Amino acid sequence: MADVTYDAIIVGAGNKGLALAMYLLKYGGMSVALFEQRHEAGGGWTTDEGAAPGFLSDYHATQVSRGYHTALELDFPEWKELGCGKGGGMYNTPRVSAGAIFEEDDSCVVIHSAMSDRSQERTAKSIAKLSERDAESWVKLTERHRNLVAPAFLEFLHNPPPPWGEPDALERIMMDPNSGLDPSWIMKTPLEVLRDLFESDAFIAFLMRMTHAGIPVPSDMHGMGIIVLLFGSVGAQWARGVAGGTHNFAHAAVKVIQDNGGKIFTKHEVDKVIIENGKAKGVRLTDGTEIQARKLVVSTLDPYNLCFRLIGKEHLSWQLLRRVEHLERRLVCITWYTWALREAPNYKAASSDPDINEAVFVNLINKDPEALAKEHAVRKLGKNPEELLLQVTNHSLVDKLRAPEGKFLAMTEQFVLPANAMSENEWLEFKKTHAEAVMKRWNKHAPNMTWDNVIGYMPVCPYDICHLANMAPTGNWAVIDVVPSQLGRSRPVPELARHRTPIEGLYATGSAWHPLATAASWQSYNCYKIICEDFGLRKPWEEAGRTW
Repeated sequence: MADVTYDAIIVGAGNKGLALAMYLLKYGGMSVALFEQRHEAGGGWTTDEGAAPGFLSDYHATQVSRGYHTALELDFPEWKELGCGKGGGMYNTPRVSAGAIFEEDDSCVVIHSAMSDRSQERTAKSIAKLSERDAESWVKLTERHRNLVAPAFLEFLHNPPPPWGEPDALERIMMDPNSGLDPSWIMKTPLEVLRDLFESDAFIAFLMRMTHAGIPVPSDMHGMGIIVLLFGSVGAQWARGVAGGTHNFAHAAVKVIQDNGGKIFTKHEVDKVIIENGKAKGVRLTDGTEIQARKLVVSTLDPYNLCFRLIGKEHLSWQLLRRVEHLERRLVCITWYTWALREAPNYKAASSDPDINEAVFVNLINKDPEALAKEHAVRKLGKNPEELLLQVTNHSLVDKLRAPEGKFLAMTEQFVLPANAMSENEWLEFKKTHAEAVMKRWNKHAPNMTWDNVIGYMPVCPYDICHLANMAPTGNWAVIDVVPSQLGRSRPVPELARHRTPIEGLYATGSAWHPLATAASWQSYNCYKIICEDFGLRKPWEEAGRTW
């Protein structure tokens, strides 16, 4: 392999590396090789048996909202076709997207899927039980978002952050008086923005917890209100699952790459980028093998590993290294417990609204809109929350590939301490006590949720996640946190935000880049756009007449 040379070398074959390779091969006309430390490609697109034989669990990315892969699906219809799997479709669209059951009185509220309730009239009927005013506000907000905001938001997601002084699509729409968006929301907290729109504390608490799964920030964090509103709250009605698990995305991407002549080398860990006279010339593997790159190298690792390991601090400025070293990455530390069940949870709240049993995401919370802010304060003090704010994802409700016939698969999510806040023995003990706490809280709302209903469960916590290099040492599922100082032109830091690095010919992308931390293909698409500028490659968006 020492004599092999490629136009482009990609460090890491996770979802960002796979999507970028597809573009570089098909539209860039380059020869491409990906080098991956793990035994298979996919990264966050990972699905496997764990809770019990025959039950398929997602261990990282587990839901897909509208827009996650819009460009990829348009530019690679073969990828979408290959990803359909045995179910005959790439996505599972629920009838009821999400719901909440409140601890105080077992009352509930639900949000119907935009695909089954486009006008959101059925959702409004559910919200009206909490507040007639909020029901009207929700319908108006949904219509405004669909007709005016969504096109700008798609442009925002599918473009690199512009230089300072040039407004991005989201900034432009915020200044548009016809958008219905209040410019003051840019500086407000999520709780302040939601209180501007809704009057029911219970409904606000629901939106905050539902959003928290995708944008995990405290409800009292300034500068995050508009992102939480547009991406999380309104977006709750567009949540979808991936048929047979998100790893089907990876299988499809690998096939597209191979069909276009790309190479993927698993169990091949890159140790260093070879730098000569300030330019990236290739990579050196941990076994000493060197592979040359004619044109470029792309890292999909986290900023810390990029700067301190792949590049080396001798090539970078003190300020850049200092910024990377102190990136925030303590907020998105969670437990994902996957449960193989004999029967689906049957909630007491279904007696007043049967739709709650059909919700893919069920949030077991209280009516306090400040609950998440209080939970964050507890975690910041170095304690795991005693009062759980659980989200239950009912995978097999809409995806019959996830569990054997007649059985059920669900996942519970709770935010906890970073991995490095406890010892190995403390985490092992926590795994057991947390399982008991989850079952106690679940049983309170669904009497059939007892240990007799459990076939098996798979506990994944930050301690497990930090074994992946990108997510160490905190076990942060988002690589770095989504906070105001780490968004847009500053994600992950200003010097790296537009995918170029200080090393000529070395680019970087991944979940730590604009716009948000998800297993979407935005970061790959945006990185390709930057590479297009430098190498004059094909631009599929222009060929298709898209503005993004």
